[in-house]
Amino acid sequence: MRAPSLTLLSAGIALAGLSNSVFSASDANFQLEEVVVMAQKQLESLQEAPVTVTVLNQESMGNYQLRNAQELAAMTPNMQMLGSNGDSQLVLGMRGVTQSDYSPNGTGAIALYVDEVYMGATPLASGVQLFDIERVEMLLGPQGTLFGKNATGGAVNILTIAPNLEENGGYLGLGLGNYQHQNINGAYNVVMSDKLAGRIAFTHTKNDGFVDNKYPGGENPSQINESALRASFLYEDESYTAVLRLHKSRSRAVHSSIMMIEADDGVANGGVGIGNTGYSRGDLGFHDVSSNRTEQKEFDLQGLNLTVNYDLSETYTLTSITSFDDAEYFVPEDADGSPWRLLEDDFSAKTQQFSQDLRLTADDGGDFRYMVGLYYNTDTTDGETRFRWLADSGDGSQPLANNCEDTFFLGCYYANSYKQTRKTLAAYFHSSYQITDALGLTAGLRYTKDTTKVKDYNSYYGQAQNSFGQAADGPALGSLGLDGRSETISDSNVSGKLGLDWFVNDDVMVYGAFSTGYRGSAFNGFAFDPSEFSSVAPEKLTSWEVGVKTTLQDGRTRLNIAAFHYSYENQQFLIFDNGLQTLLNAGESEIKGMEIQLTTRATEKLYINAGIGLLDAQYQEMSYAGADLSGNTLPSSPDMNANLSVDYDLWQGDDVAIGLHYDGTYNSKQYFEPFNDNRLAQESYALHNVRVNISLADESHHVGVFVKNLTDKEYVTYSVDLSGDWNGMFFFRGAPRTFGLDYKFNF
Repeated sequence: MRAPSLTLLSAGIALAGLSNSVFSASDANFQLEEVVVMAQKQLESLQEAPVTVTVLNQESMGNYQLRNAQELAAMTPNMQMLGSNGDSQLVLGMRGVTQSDYSPNGTGAIALYVDEVYMGATPLASGVQLFDIERVEMLLGPQGTLFGKNATGGAVNILTIAPNLEENGGYLGLGLGNYQHQNINGAYNVVMSDKLAGRIAFTHTKNDGFVDNKYPGGENPSQINESALRASFLYEDESYTAVLRLHKSRSRAVHSSIMMIEADDGVANGGVGIGNTGYSRGDLGFHDVSSNRTEQKEFDLQGLNLTVNYDLSETYTLTSITSFDDAEYFVPEDADGSPWRLLEDDFSAKTQQFSQDLRLTADDGGDFRYMVGLYYNTDTTDGETRFRWLADSGDGSQPLANNCEDTFFLGCYYANSYKQTRKTLAAYFHSSYQITDALGLTAGLRYTKDTTKVKDYNSYYGQAQNSFGQAADGPALGSLGLDGRSETISDSNVSGKLGLDWFVNDDVMVYGAFSTGYRGSAFNGFAFDPSEFSSVAPEKLTSWEVGVKTTLQDGRTRLNIAAFHYSYENQQFLIFDNGLQTLLNAGESEIKGMEIQLTTRATEKLYINAGIGLLDAQYQEMSYAGADLSGNTLPSSPDMNANLSVDYDLWQGDDVAIGLHYDGTYNSKQYFEPFNDNRLAQESYALHNVRVNISLADESHHVGVFVKNLTDKEYVTYSVDLSGDWNGMFFFRGAPRTFGLDYKFNF
């Protein structure tokens, strides 16, 4: 993919060099629309906010055909989406700060918010679907003095469309595509009185899966079958505004398929598995599999949140955000990706969360304004994980399966169960002071106390299900050594931010900031042996960042640049080695890089958006099992990624408007584990997407035709080294070429 990637990069560099000479005099009145963000908990222009943030609005999300929160990373420099559990788990990375612990009790290093409500636990984040969205803001760098939950590397804030008191109306959308893709979505706003309005929104999406299962009678993996519903109510009085949201989502579909490739020497070395099973993928294509296990994943998420803004006076506003969420999560996995029962996993959890964010904002229109807040969050997760090892031999020649009681290894399942409760208490303060008309100071401070308790942690083994007629797992045969273990860990942290911003003139702002980030301790949710029952220390990050935001060519172009330097301590990561899964802390890491983002209205009809992220993320102190990994690249940290989108208004008539859209992304080579094994790396690649938009009549009718992954690029989104135990390498695939059309009716 050298040529496409170079084309994309050169396009971004060329755009950065735009000058007034590009435009004719007749273009003088063409300006970009102002972008408004809530990155600092107040509505302000993107160009006046001294933070690095990328915004996707309703129109851009429609063009990009984003379906879930995982796909948000595509158009953001130095942001990555990791497929550590395929389509079943949200894992985001920013500027080299990532998560490799995919246990059901884990949380991400990047905080996910929906309408300012933190959705951190794995079952909660996995259930989030993107529909009826106003905009998505992606904030790069440590967050804590503004957001309720602290986060090491950044935050993603999804803002849904709230009811309005202006008029009744809504929309209905339909979509069809290859792989039997079907989608229906819609929303309706109703004004009930001069103070009360409601909005209901829904979505349903399904397809037959993009991985072709060659196993006789087996369903295709990677299917989608998900639905979501949200009902919102707005009450607005003279002194306060209240928005109540109730949401529910459900997913039932065959889990994303795993591709297990035999390691060095392939079948000559025994094939995938233990004991020379002889299994090999053979001549299966990249998007083919022969999987004997295609059970459905099950996600359920429901909850409510109430946001109240109360004007105490012209100066003070009190904001309360109260939420309760409940989620269930079950992911059955054919980890060997073969027609045999060599390695199979089940991940399941139930999580309940309650959070309360209470903050007071003071703004009298003068030079000093501030916000002070209190935050409380608690979630309880009942988790269970089960691994089945070699329930049969894999070659189909034996009339009987392996028997766990005879081997204490072959034909066994190994399971754990536990209950984990996390509590967070925090107080935070954020302020800005206008020193002069051009120079501003930002200061913030946060105190956090985290308590995590695990109780009734048990591990046990039993007879595994086999492919020779046994219908279910056998009963537990004995303990693996963890019998009702309980433990509590507590952390406290003080973090903060100090920054300056200087408006050189009305069109140029320079800013710089020092900030710190924090992520609390965690327990290993994959402990089976007593040696695995452990916790890891909190992550800590120190950030220095400088940036410039410019508005050029009489408002036709925005060019924003940010550079940063991180000192990253105790990154939490999971290692699978010698049959054990161990949760560890890295030593120290150094991360440095920059982002360049450019948006321009090149002509009356042509809009261009481009971004480049440059990254140098290396371990400074890192060792494991006697290996010195210092100098290695952090996981999911490509040296460069780039994005480009182009929109062109092809035709504008009295009754019809036609627009063309292109977007592309490029990622340089990246590793998914700290050992930097080239066998497990994803080489550089580019993805290209195109779309034709047709608007009819008074814009009541919209039709779109799209193709995603135009060149049908084959790529992986995550990998795990199982060569030491299974002589195999474990990959999750990216989606192939997809295409379709959609229709939207506004009424």
